[in-house]
Order: sequence, then C-alpha cells, then structure tokens
Amino acid sequence: MESLVQKISFLGPIVLAAVGLVTTLAAPGCSAADNPLCCTEVKVGATIDASIGGSAQSQVAVQAVADVAGIASAAVDDLTTACRGIAQDLDAAKADQDLAESKADRRSRMDAWCGLAVKAIGTAKASAGGTLALSATPPKCEASVSANASCQAKCSVDGKCDARLHPPMCTGGSLQVACKGECKAKAGATLHCEGSCAVGCKGSCTAAGGIQCEGKCEGTCEGAGGAGTSGLDASGKCTGTCKGTCSATPPGVECTGTCNGECGGSCTGSASASVTCDGECAADFEPLKCEGGKLEGGCEVDAKCGANCSASVQAKAQCTPPSVTIAFSGSTNADLVGKLTATLEANLPIVLSLTARLEAMAGLVGALQANATAVVDIKAACIPAVAIAAAQALADVEGSARASGSITKSVAQ
Repeated sequence: MESLVQKISFLGPIVLAAVGLVTTLAAPGCSAADNPLCCTEVKVGATIDASIGGSAQSQVAVQAVADVAGIASAAVDDLTTACRGIAQDLDAAKADQDLAESKADRRSRMDAWCGLAVKAIGTAKASAGGTLALSATPPKCEASVSANASCQAKCSVDGKCDARLHPPMCTGGSLQVACKGECKAKAGATLHCEGSCAVGCKGSCTAAGGIQCEGKCEGTCEGAGGAGTSGLDASGKCTGTCKGTCSATPPGVECTGTCNGECGGSCTGSASASVTCDGECAADFEPLKCEGGKLEGGCEVDAKCGANCSASVQAKAQCTPPSVTIAFSGSTNADLVGKLTATLEANLPIVLSLTARLEAMAGLVGALQANATAVVDIKAACIPAVAIAAAQALADVEGSARASGSITKSVAQ
C-alpha cells in the first residue's frame, strides 16, 4: 500500500495504546457457552476462550482475528471522532453534519465525516490564504518480541520458542535489545541507546551529579552560582547545570550518566544493569521490541501460524501519538487561522498514529483472512463467526487507510 504520510515531512522521533472493542461473535439471544449454536468463546479485541477447541495453531489464528478485528474496529471509531471534531470545529454546514451522523453503518459514517472534514479543511485553507506549514514527529509503533515468541511457541511442535536463540528481524525499523555488555552500531547505521554512552550522546542525559545543559531540564536547573541560583533563561531553557534529565547538552559535553538517544561511540551494560540499544551486542542479550518496522521471523514454525502471530502482535503494537505543530504565514484572517491550527493540532496526531498502525497491518490482514477460512476444527458455531470477523477487519483496515490518507493529503496539499 502506498505510504499514507509520504507527502508530510516529519522532523524526528516520538504511546497511543490501541483500544480493543469487545464484541461477542454470537447469534442474537446466545449467552450459554455450552450451547452448540452459540459462539461466546470469541470476543473481538479480547482473549479467546480455550474451550473453543481446535489445535493450538487454530487457536492462534482465531486469536489473531480477534486482535486485528478489535484494533481495526477501534480505528474506524477513532477516525470518525477525529474527523467529526475537525468538521465541527471548522463550522461545516449543520445539514451536512446531520447527514453524516445519520449513517447507520460505522464505516459509512466514518467516510461521511472524513469527507466533510476534508472539504472543511480545503475551504478553511482557501479562505485563510497564505501558506500552511506542518511539522510533526513521526509516529512509531513498538511491537513486542516476547509477545511474538509466546505466540510462536504455540505454533511449534515442542511448545517452545526462545527469542534469544532465534531473534526476529525488524524490517524497516530497529530491533531494540537489552545488552549486558558493549553495544556497537551496525555497519552503516547510527547507534541509539538508553544507558551508558562512551562518547557523543545526542539526546537526553541523566547524570547523578548534574550535567551542563542547553535544553529542557526535568529536575533542578542551577545557575553558575551553584545551589540556590537558577540557570533558566527567559524561554525556560536550562543553560546551567541540570540536576535531573537534560534534553540537550552543549557541544563537547559528554553524558557521564544515562544517555537516551543517539550515541557516537558505544553503549555499555553489565550483568547487573543492561543497556537498551539497537546495535550489535557483544555479550548476552535479549530482544525487546521492534520499533518503527515490521516484526518478522523468529523461531522456525509453520508459515501460516507464524503469519498469524505477526498479525496479532502488530495489531497490539504500542503506538505513540506524534506532536503536531501548524504554522501559517501570509494570512490576514487571524480568527480562521487560529481555528484551523487548533483543530489540526488536536486531531491530526490521532490520524497520523492510526496511519502508522494501519500501514504496519495492511500487508498482514489479507493473509490473515485467508488463514482464518482454513480453520475448521474449532467449535462449529464459531467457524462462520470468525470468517465474518476476519472479513470485517479487512474492510475496516482498508476503509480507515483511505480515510486517514484523505485527511493527511488535504492538509499537505
């Protein structure tokens, strides 16, 4: 799928925790778990009941459908809310708002509100005149390696999966590991770590005795006069010694404590205190998460079962909403500029976070639907319900992708 944010320029790194919508896949009036005509064992967005039966691999597939369907359903609702907010803030016609809200189908309601938001954004930009500039930190999703390993264990013959022996790949992103020794940058890449950095920390620094700072200080910022004096300038930036965490240090000042950011040398951990990094660890390490990419590989398991694990883990990835800043130049309509800026800065982070999640899920949902239709050994009443949920998840992902893309495009044009 074409990138939904390719027309927007991002400036640096940034957890929108996804909310699962719990819905029982049951026929009307069904409530008894022992009723063979009811499927109460599967709830969209929740953990399935093992009494659904079937092989471990089949249960992995059903759980993946429940996970993906929950996130996809929540995406439709979240986008509807964001688009409704934009349209209402920009004074879309009341009759058009009423028509959008009257749509009974959730996806149709989302499409209507997002279409209205796109129109309202275009009208506001044209009326405001001038030039709109958008800057945002890129939304990044983090997929858990341990969750992937636990899922793959259910796919394996012996019921085991050790991520340290079979570390996965993080395609298009960085694999974060907990290293109990020296961690160096991979060939052709920069090193990012959270821990002791030998040289060249570019990021925040936390030092027990304080650190010379040229950024935001989370703690106490002391001036040149020492304790009792302030090192804050008129803008609130610390230009003294930060007794806490400093967001940026002056050139040439080394972080003697914990660096969280890019490291120009190597990061070092120990047996008692590991360092988190995205480089090559020369000692014992444990893979933690895939940041900003697609988690693939790992233990050797059946391909379909492994793909279902990937879909499940990617759906439950933790996504951080970006911070968005809108700036106008050349406009004389201050009231309209203020209104447009406020609604975009409030609602666009939701759209961009969902965009990142949907892009990661897009290539997995189609395969998941095909795999779900092959599940035939679970409780009979749940077989059609699971297939329907998988189809709805695919439609929700595709619809949400289109809607979020239309919003980002309308802002970037």
